[in-house]
Amino acid sequence: MQLRIAFLGLGRMGLPMAIRLARAGHDIAVWNRTAERAQEAVAAGAHGAASAQEAIAGRQLVITMLSDPDAVLGLLDGLTLEPGSTLVEMSTIGPETVAELRKRLPAEVTLIDAPVLGSVPQAESGALHVFAGGSAQDVAHCMPVLSVLGNVEHVGALGDGAAVKLVVNVATINSAVLLGEALGLAARLGIAREAAFDALTRTTLAPLIGVMRPRVGAAQQPTLFALGLAEKDLRLAVESGARPDGVITAARRALAEARDAGLGDEDLSAIIRTLAEGPTRQAG
Repeated sequence: MQLRIAFLGLGRMGLPMAIRLARAGHDIAVWNRTAERAQEAVAAGAHGAASAQEAIAGRQLVITMLSDPDAVLGLLDGLTLEPGSTLVEMSTIGPETVAELRKRLPAEVTLIDAPVLGSVPQAESGALHVFAGGSAQDVAHCMPVLSVLGNVEHVGALGDGAAVKLVVNVATINSAVLLGEALGLAARLGIAREAAFDALTRTTLAPLIGVMRPRVGAAQQPTLFALGLAEKDLRLAVESGARPDGVITAARRALAEARDAGLGDEDLSAIIRTLAEGPTRQAG
């Protein structure tokens, strides 16, 4: 079944996702605040729209892939969705924002939340994992579209997709901060970084090290998961009930300091590199 789709938000993740849908033969209109970002999607077969309202006109399915809760609510507050259409919110915005979004939408517009696990390479190859929240019927209705993007897991009612995504991101981001601190401790104890990496591959951090080790050592790396967005996700976790004196809050503080130091647009691996830098133990 082919649905007429509008895709709003063509950032690092949104653009390759929209391109996959266009190449799969879906009739898709795209919009982004920075219009030049749409050019590659248009070249892949999408229709470029001059405004978000133009993009959603006559569309049965509207997908949003934006940076944070304010961006999602701010955009959708100014739009009039087609009666009977479905909004698939795929950003990482937390369950409270999903609930607020449901309150603001007309009753005749269906909402499901479907944030994704994975980064740019998975978005390009259609190997994302989609955590879908909503009724079984509503999720099934969107399956022909969502399955183009990756594996779809129906995790529960509306808002549960956003909740599961926060839990998963917290584990991933905190592990990155922990790895950076472990490497920093190794430096202060006089242990060479590569030796510390080797030792840490014998721990539960081994899968993360396999991904991050080459990225930490490289002078320049493309941003796959922006440090500033990782800080946002931990902020959402704290606002959603994480312990205010726990490790999630401490990790968020480390990320906020790095963001304020100008690293917000860099890859998450930058926090590992930053925390790993430390004075070596003095001899004597």
